[in-house]
Amino acid sequence: MAKDLSRRTAVLVRFGYDGARFYGLQPQPGVPTAGGALRDRLVAAAGRPPSGLAFAARTDRGVHAVRNLATCYWHGPLDIEPLAAAAGQDVDDGLRDVVVCAVPPTVHARGVSRGKRYRYVVVDGADDAERDDAHAWRVAPRLDVSRMARAARRLRGRHDFSSLRGGGCSAASAEKTLFVVDVGRDDAGAVVVDVTGDAFVRHMMRNLVGLLVEVGSGLREPDDVDAILAARTRQAAGLMAPGAGLTLVAVGSAWPPDGSGRLAGTPASDDRHDDRHDDGG
Repeated sequence: MAKDLSRRTAVLVRFGYDGARFYGLQPQPGVPTAGGALRDRLVAAAGRPPSGLAFAARTDRGVHAVRNLATCYWHGPLDIEPLAAAAGQDVDDGLRDVVVCAVPPTVHARGVSRGKRYRYVVVDGADDAERDDAHAWRVAPRLDVSRMARAARRLRGRHDFSSLRGGGCSAASAEKTLFVVDVGRDDAGAVVVDVTGDAFVRHMMRNLVGLLVEVGSGLREPDDVDAILAARTRQAAGLMAPGAGLTLVAVGSAWPPDGSGRLAGTPASDDRHDDRHDDGG
C-alpha cells in the first residue's frame, strides 16, 4: 500500500558547519556530529523531533561544509515560518547559515542532489608540518603547482575512479564525471584544489588530493594518472589526504524546479546519478 504523504510537513535545509567540532556528519550516539546538531536545532525550533532526516552529502570527521542539504518531515501541520526563523538563529553549536524552506513531501535530499563542489587547501613548504591544522593539510615539500595542474587535467571527464575509492564504499559504480579539477594558489600562497563532479565515491576527494600532492612533490609524474585510473585498484594510488583540509563548498539541487539550485559548470540536466552512498570526503 502506498504511503499517504499528504499529512506530512516537509522541509529542505541548507546548512554549513565547522568540521573541526564534529565526528563527521551522520548522527552517532555519544559523540557530537553535524547531523546531530542539526537535528537538535530542528527539535528546538519545532518543539518535536523530525522524521526521515537525510543528507545530500556525507562528510567524515574534520571535513567542513559551506552548504550541504538535508530533508526531513513532521507528521501533521506545522507553521514553517517561525520554525525557519528559530532554526536560522546564530547559535554556537558548530552550524552556520541554516536556511529552512517548505518543500513537497516527495522531495528527498538524495533524490534532488545534482552534483557537488569540493575545495581542498594544502599549506606546502611548512616547517611545522606535524602541527595540527583544522583547515589545511600542512606538508613539508614545496609543491610544483604546474605539475599538479597537468595531472589534474587528466582527471577531468568521465572515468572509473576505483583507484581513488576508499574501503567500505557501497556505491553501485565507481564511474563518475568530474567537470572541474583546478589547482592553483590562493592569496596566502596555499595550494588550492577545486573539484566539481556529478558524484563521488567514498574518500575520492582526499585520495585525489593525495595523488596530486605526490605529483607536485615529484614522487609521481603527471602522466602516471592515466595508468593509475586504468588499474582500477586502490593500491595503484598512494596517499589519502587528511579530512581537515577539505570543505564541501556546495551541493547542486534540482529543487526548486526553476534551476536556481544548479551548480555552475554542470550540465543543465535532470539526470539522476548514482550518489546514494556518496561521501567524497
